[in-house]
Amino acid sequence: GKYAKSLANHELLRKEDEVILGRQIQILVKWEEERQTLEDELNRPPTFAQWAQKLNTTVPLLKKQIRRSQRAKAAFIEANLRLVVTVARQTVKKNRSEINFQDACQEGIIGLTRACEKFDPERGFRFSTYAIWWVKKEIHKNVVEQSRTVRLPANAMKKINDIRINERVLMDEIGRRPTDEELAKKCGLSVERLEFYRNAARDVASLDKTIQARQGKGSSASGEDNSKGTSMADLNAKDTSPSPTDLASSQMLRDDVRRLIKTLSPKEQAVIRLRFGIDDGTPRTLEDIGKKFSVEKERIRKIEARALLKLRQPYRSQSVECYISDI
Repeated sequence: GKYAKSLANHELLRKEDEVILGRQIQILVKWEEERQTLEDELNRPPTFAQWAQKLNTTVPLLKKQIRRSQRAKAAFIEANLRLVVTVARQTVKKNRSEINFQDACQEGIIGLTRACEKFDPERGFRFSTYAIWWVKKEIHKNVVEQSRTVRLPANAMKKINDIRINERVLMDEIGRRPTDEELAKKCGLSVERLEFYRNAARDVASLDKTIQARQGKGSSASGEDNSKGTSMADLNAKDTSPSPTDLASSQMLRDDVRRLIKTLSPKEQAVIRLRFGIDDGTPRTLEDIGKKFSVEKERIRKIEARALLKLRQPYRSQSVECYISDI
């Protein structure tokens, strides 16, 4: 099908290509760190002119390098999707009841993206040796979460998910992990009740040990399946499934959108995250969000409108322009 065909179209990179692309990616990683330092100094996102000045370059050269680095990252991910599929296939075989192949691939691409950003091309080893740890980590983390979802009562799972979402929102707002008291207040719970739900999530069926035991079987030290390579039959999927390239592009877009949202005020961030379902995939209505914050939905509408206006400003939206540049 299309899924298998799209995967077969991407050749593996040579070692020298990994070095070239890896260097391009690291340029943007370092420049983003400088941009964050500048934002901390200014207490607001810097303009392109300020960012370029910090880097001793010009705005046109800055934008050109950003596009070059983003394309290098996309090429790196596409060329290594076979690694994701190999690990996903192994995981699905061992955990058939907990995760499906497409979900495993999507989580693996998250790990692959992290590996691309952290890979040091100057150390001399192949990318796959480094990346497999990140891919396995994300896929197996999802196995644990999916398994817990099956075993926990629906109402308890909803509370646990709300706690996780609120914890992420608070971390974005205050720049650190919130205390139990801060998180409990945000969730509308007592500290004791918060701890109850945490324990429920932590102790479900001792699944972590089960999955760790499974991880120790059937693969070599490099993480490859020694029995056979990835075949087209193993990649059996319906033609309607998104291609690996689409999944990779989608994940990169989500990461960039999250970074973009962090340039808003805490209240604007919270409204946009809920309105578009950024954290849990479930968009909320204006009325739902208004009830959550105990304000009229018209107030939420104004906050949303103000936030969207800010997000359209060129110095904020540049990071996602490459996804629509060809439209």
